[in-house]
Amino acid sequence: MSKGKKLLRIAGGALVIAVLAWFAYANAGRYVDLRFGLFTLRAVSLPVVIYGSVIVGMLLVIGVSWRNDLRTRQALKKYDQIASNVMDDVEHTSRDLEEANRKA
Repeated sequence: MSKGKKLLRIAGGALVIAVLAWFAYANAGRYVDLRFGLFTLRAVSLPVVIYGSVIVGMLLVIGVSWRNDLRTRQALKKYDQIASNVMDDVEHTSRDLEEANRKA
């Protein structure tokens, strides 16, 4: 990775962190009640609710997609093995043809 790209990534990450920190600071005095049906959490800071929701959402997406990801990886391993076998067969067939042409 070039030095310019690395610097751009660092600057972008710093900008994202600065925006998140500003949002948390700007909304630090706002509180909400979270009702979960059986119980209620009172006076939870709004940035905590929003950031917590984002993290929980990310974890749910990872959990839901994990099984399909493993299936895809297994299928790709199978296809790689099949492709390797086909390439080996092609190489052996071409060698056999070359040997037959030399003998003739």
